[in-house]
Amino acid sequence: MSSDHHYAVVVAGGSGTRLWPMSRTALPKQMQGLMSEQTLLVETSPRLEGVLETDQVLVPPPENYAAGMKRMLPQIPEENFIVEPIARGTAAAFALFTSVIYDRDPAALILTLASDHAITEVDKFQKSVRKAFEHIEKHRDRLAFIGITPTRPDTGLGYIKVRGQSESPGVLSAEKFVEKPSLEVATGYVESGEYVWNSGYYCFAAATLLEAYEEADVRLVESARAYLASGDVADFEKAPEKVHEIEIIDAGRFPLVVVPADFRWSDIGNWQALHRALAEVHGSDLVQSRPEQQIAVDSQNCLVYSSGDRVIVSAGLDNIAIVSTPDV
Repeated sequence: MSSDHHYAVVVAGGSGTRLWPMSRTALPKQMQGLMSEQTLLVETSPRLEGVLETDQVLVPPPENYAAGMKRMLPQIPEENFIVEPIARGTAAAFALFTSVIYDRDPAALILTLASDHAITEVDKFQKSVRKAFEHIEKHRDRLAFIGITPTRPDTGLGYIKVRGQSESPGVLSAEKFVEKPSLEVATGYVESGEYVWNSGYYCFAAATLLEAYEEADVRLVESARAYLASGDVADFEKAPEKVHEIEIIDAGRFPLVVVPADFRWSDIGNWQALHRALAEVHGSDLVQSRPEQQIAVDSQNCLVYSSGDRVIVSAGLDNIAIVSTPDV
């Protein structure tokens, strides 16, 4: 399978406020080194090495993060940064970068992936990416999701109910989406074996997404194209604010399918998720970001995270997150 018309978009918006005070509007989580010394954003694009070339990777940063993200990603060509001038929701952002890519390559297939996730089994991730591209190459009227096999009930994640096989082995049909269910409901989902986590990684033909958006709400595409032609932010401001980029699509006209995957993945959506991801990496449920400045006595299942010079002492703590920044 040739990858000449394949592209990846590292979606880089969002302020990650559930990780306050470490993540803030001025410096969101994707621009910080939460899993290692490298920022989450910098860790993302290397996962595509061997699947796509660097010039096939694009980043659509919000205006207020664009300069910083360009400095973090010097290997990405300048023209591959598609700056979103103002926040109008994820659907408007998708319409903007998809319009740019389509204008460059009408045959383009796009994979979107988040800039603030942790993945530790890159080989399995790449296998899923290739499978998604392969399926959409054959079925350009569809949209594919990479769905993660759940390992526990989690109320902070979205779920997709799947059913049956599609024409491609190992690719399932998507039946419905559920966002952040209760613990009781999430437990039932995991036990049923009929649901996967929605990773937020989508694969689609650029032409198909634009057509689907035009049918869902033509203003999404019109505002993106008007802004690209004029450079006037007022044109982009006319885009309707849509909370979800995919749920607005008519699944009857544009079938949704799922590529199941079982690589280790975390959306690092809150402190509990960060603790779980770091505990897997370090092999201990007591996670300390700076062990030389952090003293733990009879403490377990804790996250001690600091970005300043304070010495932090924990004694007799269990299931606690301690977060210290220079101003908090």
